[in-house]
Amino acid sequence: MAVFDANAAALGVEVSELMAAAGEALAEQAVSMAAEGEYLILCGPSNNGGDGFSMALALAEYEIEVRLVTSHKEQKGEAAQSFRARCEAAGTKVEVWSKDSEFGTPALLVDCLLGAGAGGKPRGRVAKILEWARKANPDLVLACDIPTGIGTKLLLPADVTVTFHAEKSGMRYTEVGRLVVAPLPFPEGTTDCGPGDTLRYPPLDPTAHKGQRGRLLIIGGGPFHGAPILAARAAARVGCDLVHVAMPRNATDRANWPDHIISERLFDDNFLEERGSEEIMRILDRNKFDAVVIGPGLGRAKETAEEVHNFLNHFSEIGIPTVVDADAIYSLPPGEWPKGLVGVATPHAREMRMWLWDESPASALLAGTELDEVTGLPKGVGLESRVIVRTGSVDELHGLEGRFCRATGGHPRMATGGTGDLLAGTIGSLLAQGMAPWPAARLACYLMRAAGVRTAVEFGPGLLASDVPPHLARVLSAATLD
Repeated sequence: MAVFDANAAALGVEVSELMAAAGEALAEQAVSMAAEGEYLILCGPSNNGGDGFSMALALAEYEIEVRLVTSHKEQKGEAAQSFRARCEAAGTKVEVWSKDSEFGTPALLVDCLLGAGAGGKPRGRVAKILEWARKANPDLVLACDIPTGIGTKLLLPADVTVTFHAEKSGMRYTEVGRLVVAPLPFPEGTTDCGPGDTLRYPPLDPTAHKGQRGRLLIIGGGPFHGAPILAARAAARVGCDLVHVAMPRNATDRANWPDHIISERLFDDNFLEERGSEEIMRILDRNKFDAVVIGPGLGRAKETAEEVHNFLNHFSEIGIPTVVDADAIYSLPPGEWPKGLVGVATPHAREMRMWLWDESPASALLAGTELDEVTGLPKGVGLESRVIVRTGSVDELHGLEGRFCRATGGHPRMATGGTGDLLAGTIGSLLAQGMAPWPAARLACYLMRAAGVRTAVEFGPGLLASDVPPHLARVLSAATLD
């Protein structure tokens, strides 16, 4: 949701507008639930608390008595602090909770302590307020976005939960009460790949050492030696520490190797075959890789396809995140996702037809997998662990549980050869740095299109795929430094 908020802001809708809509939805639901009496609104330190202040302002129209109890003296976000100030200016008392606070007998308790952005169990003052409220055992509870403490023993059970935009994962199986999904005024394109996706990029660790930022293996080359080098250059520019490229020896000898790419020269002459695969297994044993990209420039020789198929099974068994790109797509099991594989496949339209035929991407992601009887999702599989990116002038991203988005924009010159290899390397780099496949694919698609625009400004119609990687770094740098 933080990604969507940031995308909406980039499209011209500010957080304050979203917060106002959330407050109005909460107020409307509260009035429909409670009889006359005081409404006690518990506000946390961030935007969830801001929704509570917005709700208090909306309740003024109903002439309802409101008591605001906050966890902290100030709100963290500018929008939330603005709504708090407006409540104070309107004469609504804002009480900072203390151990001496009296609970009273509210007609309705509104939980605006922590929202969907919270991680782990509540702690500090929020945890103490939860304990205070739980002991009081309120008769009627309305939760904002999610009940605070969801998934922990500190959960404050709700009679009704108003969540925003869409149901959040896991809400059907916890104490959320009756679930109400309230729309937000998101502009068109908010849920597609955008600048908000940079929020999920893993932050840099000032104490990190070499290799801690990820080690990536790219398996490719043979008939085409440039493709895996392009993928590797993109991977390095997006922040992966160590990037290895394994190619048959003739391709290795033809390639112009950047200094920062580690060459793994295979025994095969022109195509990946059994002897080269044995060497790759030794490379895998010698190094602890965090992710693999397989496919750029491999060619479609029968022996190569068989070895790629074996590798996909092996990567599934050892649990290494994998990007299946280009010629490797032809080694995927027809109509279904490889059993147990964590990663991203990046077919263009024709490759997707050859792989899935009449099967939809949503069905293919579930095919051949044992499904949980309650959730209908693959057993033991993370909701962000499988992605199909149908690349093209508009990329279409398909994930589990109905996740779908697009990547638009960019520049027409990005249709040039090699940009698909850059995308594969970018996704592989983000996987190696610890991102899950879904956010990695979203961020990579955004970075590629934004970098394409920057590159076109410099080179225009003369843009080459090799010109793009430095701009990938510049887009990411500008976003993460803001």
